[in-house]
Amino acid sequence: MAHAVRTTARAGALLGAAAVGAWAALVPRVLKWGASDDEVVRPMPGDQLVDNPMYVTTRAVTVAAPAAAVWPWLVQIGQNRGGFYSYDFFENVFRLDIHNADRVHEEWQDLRAGEDFVTLDPDGAMKLTIAVMEPERAFVILAGAPGEPPQEPGNFFRGELAFSWGFYLEPLDERTTRLLIRARAAWADTTAAKLAKPVLLEPVHFLMEERMLRGIRARAEASADRGRAAADRAEAAASLPG
Repeated sequence: MAHAVRTTARAGALLGAAAVGAWAALVPRVLKWGASDDEVVRPMPGDQLVDNPMYVTTRAVTVAAPAAAVWPWLVQIGQNRGGFYSYDFFENVFRLDIHNADRVHEEWQDLRAGEDFVTLDPDGAMKLTIAVMEPERAFVILAGAPGEPPQEPGNFFRGELAFSWGFYLEPLDERTTRLLIRARAAWADTTAAKLAKPVLLEPVHFLMEERMLRGIRARAEASADRGRAAADRAEAAASLPG
């Protein structure tokens, strides 16, 4: 019996080590999923909001839609508006009460930098101020409520992160746009936080943000397709005699 327990324990340890090693090998790719080397190093609006970050990601997708069709979906992100277009089932396991919008809400579009905010939770305890808002180009939110000092780096496990989250649109042509998301974060540099980062932060953030990128892309492409179809119908109707 003891031999079986030791064998099982050794096998479990080996599997665990293999999983950690595999994840460590994937991390460099995960941190820049979908982004080119140039996009990763390119300065973006809002980068200066978090100095000396301990964690930086730049991820991207190409969207078959103009920037004007993507922008409204970015503006309405947040628990207090259209959700995050990710796995709301997992988000709601933690009682965040997030519901992903499937249409553009006009009442959520008129926002102002420095005054409006995004919430991550239904109680509004985790607010992020809209720090940069350049229509159809850059939408950046920063940890901390409007009118209050930004969140200082603190306890990782209490969510005391200096954190900025930027969404950027770069048109490739009239019908195609690059969508980039950059996260920058800093916290108190403790041993426990160092151990938790590759276990708690990196895989979870990647899982949710990769789905978010795909969620935004699908919604923007669908709305662009509807807009083009409507324009085609209008053009066809206008060409009819009489």
